[in-house]
Amino acid sequence: MESAVYHMPDLTEDLLGSIIFAMEDQVSDYYLDLKDGNLISEEEIRYLDEDEEHEEPLDENRFIPIPDWEPSDGFHLMEMFANRVRNPLYRERLLSCLNSGKGVFRKFKDALSELPVLERKWFSFKDEQLKRVVITWYREQEGALGLLNLKEEVEDLTEEILLEDFTFETHEGYPTSEMDSFVQLILEEMENGREQDAIASLLLGRRFENEMPEHYQLARSQDGSLAALLAYIPLTDALVEVPFFAVKQECRGLGLFRLLFDSFSRQMARFHYRTIIVNLAGSSVSLERLFAPFFAQTASKQMILSTNNWNNNHPSSEEAFL
Repeated sequence: MESAVYHMPDLTEDLLGSIIFAMEDQVSDYYLDLKDGNLISEEEIRYLDEDEEHEEPLDENRFIPIPDWEPSDGFHLMEMFANRVRNPLYRERLLSCLNSGKGVFRKFKDALSELPVLERKWFSFKDEQLKRVVITWYREQEGALGLLNLKEEVEDLTEEILLEDFTFETHEGYPTSEMDSFVQLILEEMENGREQDAIASLLLGRRFENEMPEHYQLARSQDGSLAALLAYIPLTDALVEVPFFAVKQECRGLGLFRLLFDSFSRQMARFHYRTIIVNLAGSSVSLERLFAPFFAQTASKQMILSTNNWNNNHPSSEEAFL
């Protein structure tokens, strides 16, 4: 019997999901049936062969094995995710679980469950990575047919996930004792950090005490505790300044500040403010790259300079007269 000519079926979202689900099944082996365009287990193929053995034998080219996915692949994926977590506390916690020996999968999942938003990010990351494995496998089997409408890139945590785990509100008036404690906690954390963070803590604390902003955007975790704070001061009818903002340590690296600032900016636009001045200090200076794509311009910079470095590396001005 001449072998039939088979083609890869369209890789629909349903088929993609079925393949990913089957890849993680460590009990059965699955194949893609090129004739029907469905997944079929090895056991089902045997039954099918027995049903048709008195007619025509099954064409072995009709079935192709789906991508292999071993526990070691799952471990590697968890390791990739842990190394990409920007929050140092949770990054080290997850890596510690993975290096603990026996029961690493359970320990990893338990650690993720402590912060639901990070757990959701893990599932999103894992799903997108598995999609990439399947898409690569498809291309190896029969070009890129049917792939044009599929996403290949790993997506960042969606705003929908953050909106499920945090609530946002405004506060008008002097900060409450809860807000003041939150600010002091952040300043103390900076004070105990690098030299530039300690200096930034001194400058921010002095300014916060002298000006005492009366306008705030807040983000709260599911338990009602403060997760992030942004203070702002209207300077003119069109200009508003953000002298201070902070995100609680265990909530960093999740995209929370971006979402909080987006909400703030859109609210300012509704109030007819056209320009926002954002003060960056300490480690938050790195956020300059967050604003750069939106044509942000530098209005001022504060430089930290060692007198020893200047004095030892710059010719003495007195020598200019010698």
